[in-house]
Amino acid sequence: MNNIKLKFDNDGFIVNENLINQSDLEAIEKWISELNDSKEVNHHYEKTVNGKVLSRTENFVSSHTSFREFLLSSSIKDYLTMLFDDEPILFKEKINYKYPGGAGYAPHQDAPAYPFGKKHITMLLAIDDSDINNGCLEFARGRNNEGIINIDEKGCIDSLTAEKFVWEKIPLKKGGAVFFDSFVPHRSSTNKSSRPRRALYVTYNAKTEGDLRKDYYDFKKDSLKDGYVSLIGHFEGEAIK
Repeated sequence: MNNIKLKFDNDGFIVNENLINQSDLEAIEKWISELNDSKEVNHHYEKTVNGKVLSRTENFVSSHTSFREFLLSSSIKDYLTMLFDDEPILFKEKINYKYPGGAGYAPHQDAPAYPFGKKHITMLLAIDDSDINNGCLEFARGRNNEGIINIDEKGCIDSLTAEKFVWEKIPLKKGGAVFFDSFVPHRSSTNKSSRPRRALYVTYNAKTEGDLRKDYYDFKKDSLKDGYVSLIGHFEGEAIK
């Protein structure tokens, strides 16, 4: 086992600041602008002190070939193959915008929100600089090997348990990435800055578990509760249509 995979398995996440180049990043920003105007994808909005803003876009690779090809490109697939010990299959994809005033996400694990498959790895790719002021991701390092941890009625980690964790902020420069598994506890705070904190989140499952993407999105469409942006209630803002 190489050092990168060993660290990932032990910590539940690993940072890769050199996954993509500047031309890739410029292409992604162009594609995001295209998606913002698309009616073929799922958009979620939130109410902030600045009014109604876009909070999330998801389920877009079926209608955007260039994005799909990038997310299955060799540089990403090879890195994920090393982490999975298996070839990755695209499970779900979203863009979280977190514009100024945009809400954070309560302490949670992703596993309770993924009813299909047993092992998932998510790539967060920073579209803007992500830091403590605009709500970067925070992890409870090493708690990924404890299964599902004390969830509350919303599917999040209950507050008394979360208070006992040591939370580590993970700032990223624009274009940097962090890969994390579905059992590592994580959270993020409100964007208190005047800058956006856009981030691409792409989740993969191992090929041995099959192609689960359609099953997931069909289930989510039928099961999503009012006011939720996910199958768990970790979003701390006011979701609006």
